[in-house]
This record gives sequence, structure tokens and C-alpha cells, in this order.
Amino acid sequence: MLEILFDFFVDSLLILPFLLKRKRETRQEWSGIVEEKKARAGHFLSKYAYTVVFRMDDGKSKKLRMGKDDSDLYREGKRYLKRAGSYLPDSSSTS
Repeated sequence: MLEILFDFFVDSLLILPFLLKRKRETRQEWSGIVEEKKARAGHFLSKYAYTVVFRMDDGKSKKLRMGKDDSDLYREGKRYLKRAGSYLPDSSSTS
């Protein structure tokens, strides 16, 4: 019984930082231009095998991992607006 509780505690410590990061990123609002799109090789088990790099208006870059269907929605050189409450930028907000 103690071993099960210990395993649960260790697993939650390993997963919790990723969940908190996703929640924090969901609250942010920003806009930026797609700078680069990458397909990560060797990640055949991951459903998030694509990375889209955005150059935000403040000059910082933001890398978002996503699936192929979501990655296909974004075009290099186009501007997108990421609204608070969603993880990915609105694909229809190009300018």
C-alpha cells in the first residue's frame, strides 16, 4: 500500500510541472509571426511531433508543440493572435 502511494506521489511530481506550464501558457495573450515550422524526427510515439516557432511582437520567440493537423493551419510569415483561454493561436486571425 505504501509503495502505491509513493509511486503516485513520484509520478505526480514528474507530471505536475508540465500541467502547470500548459495552464500558464493558456492564460497568456500575445500575437506573433510564424518564423519556422519543424517536424521532429524520432518522436513516433508522441502525438505532438510538430513544432511551430512564433516571433512575438516583443522580440521573443515562442515554440508550440502540436499535431500535424494543427501545424498545417499555420503559414510561415503570417501573423496570428493567441487569445487567453486557448493553447494555440487563432488560425483565422492572419493579417
